Amino acid sequence: MAQLMYGEKIAEEILKELAKQKRKRRPKLVVFQVGENAISARYLREKEEAAGRIGVRFSLVKFPKGTSQKKVKEAVEKAGRSQSVAGIVVQLPLPAKFAAQDILDAIPLEKDVDVLSSHAFGLFALGKLPIVPPTAHAIMLLLERYRVAWQGKHIVVVGAGRLVGLPTMLSLVAEKATFSSVNEKTKSLASFTKQADILISGVGKPKIIKSSMLKKGAVVIDAGTSLEKGATSGDVDFNNVVSKVRAITPVPGGVGPLTVACLLENLFILSAQ
Repeated sequence: MAQLMYGEKIAEEILKELAKQKRKRRPKLVVFQVGENAISARYLREKEEAAGRIGVRFSLVKFPKGTSQKKVKEAVEKAGRSQSVAGIVVQLPLPAKFAAQDILDAIPLEKDVDVLSSHAFGLFALGKLPIVPPTAHAIMLLLERYRVAWQGKHIVVVGAGRLVGLPTMLSLVAEKATFSSVNEKTKSLASFTKQADILISGVGKPKIIKSSMLKKGAVVIDAGTSLEKGATSGDVDFNNVVSKVRAITPVPGGVGPLTVACLLENLFILSAQ
């Protein structure tokens, strides 16, 4: 039976340390959401609950699905100018008709806790940013805290999105790790995933990683979240994989809670600059 790599305990440690920090003013985090999304709604609840526990003022600005891109961008820009706002999050996904990066680029560098603007992400890629994208940071912390050595190991990253795959690969580059990048459309995907000593998946499609696609004794970090028949599911077919691998993150309870804690840690770092 695999070791279950829970992020909740590490997240609790981070949140307790943040709560101890004495500040003249409680930092304010503003989150923008357009339309309804069940997965996003769950993460928003987790962010709000964690923020409240450590004295962060949390403000959710919700726009109906039909809201124009211009209106959303103007609201983000206004929050960016406000001296009372320490951090800004634009909850993804945005409507398909939106040029998402245009809105993300409206977030000022000093308030971009998710590291999603072009400016912030570019500096992160160059190793010149004081913070790390939350999910990538959560993944690296899990590997570190569960003593999963990646030196000399072959890592396979499935998916190259801005939230998981791409920032994680840049973090691996910084650590001089050896890795392969694939996606759900890669021809003969299993031939790559079977080579993985450590597999990191962030596609967001339920159970696309089957037991037959993994080598025995692999370590699996499942950072994908989606809905399957109304229930939260990861990218990995957990029930059939757990007996084959050495360690695996559950969904929920693995990467997600730690990502929230890392985001709030970024807020504190940026607000102290």
